[in-house]
Amino acid sequence: MRVLALLPNTSYRMLQSAGSSEHTLLRENNATAAAAAMRDRACDVLVFDPGVISEEEFEMILAPLMHSRVPVLLFTKLTPSAARRIVRAAELGAHELVLRGEDNVAELLTHKLASLYGPSAPAHLLNRAAPHLRRLPDTLQTAAVSLFASGPLPRWVDDLAEASGLARRSVDRWMERIGIEGASMLLDTARLARVWEPLVEEKRSVAAVTARCGYARQRLLVAHARRIVGVPPSEIAAAMSRREFSERLARALLVH
Repeated sequence: MRVLALLPNTSYRMLQSAGSSEHTLLRENNATAAAAAMRDRACDVLVFDPGVISEEEFEMILAPLMHSRVPVLLFTKLTPSAARRIVRAAELGAHELVLRGEDNVAELLTHKLASLYGPSAPAHLLNRAAPHLRRLPDTLQTAAVSLFASGPLPRWVDDLAEASGLARRSVDRWMERIGIEGASMLLDTARLARVWEPLVEEKRSVAAVTARCGYARQRLLVAHARRIVGVPPSEIAAAMSRREFSERLARALLVH
């Protein structure tokens, strides 16, 4: 698999350490060449940092994203500017996201590279939510984007509000304004999206998934699954595909 990197030096070295013998790592230093490689299918995967390139370069990358089927891994430090670009890229496809500064970055990169041809439930959910999230103010958008990465999730909406620097009432008003079914639902669907992989693909027990995904008690996971996707965790694998799971999350999250 030919992995094309458009990354600063530190991130490129992290990607190198995460690669395997199955990956041929290529590097471009400018967006023009990277965009051409995508258009010409000279790479199988693109890994790029949307937070460190110029606006003109970012637009160059967006153009082939609208037409190319090359899977994309966004690898960046989360800042308001990077969050806004993550959302814009996510509108064009279900792209995976790894944030610099998260625990086990090398492990996350290795895992994401291995699974890029089947986008994760969080990537699908971000893709569906992105047209709504792009209307948020910078600080709230940044806090919201962080929910779709792999770091620890806020336990309560008040924690999300604190991370955004806004009052809880303001957060709820913004969610209503952009067509999202409340800040609580945003947090609940982002957390439940993380359940698919350990529960269905790794076949872990519901108890193990409860702990891994940050649920305080197993009954909360069961209640969330029934309310949001319509079945308890033990029945998710038999009841739906990953795409249908992601679609049910999106339908619960977005106001129609």
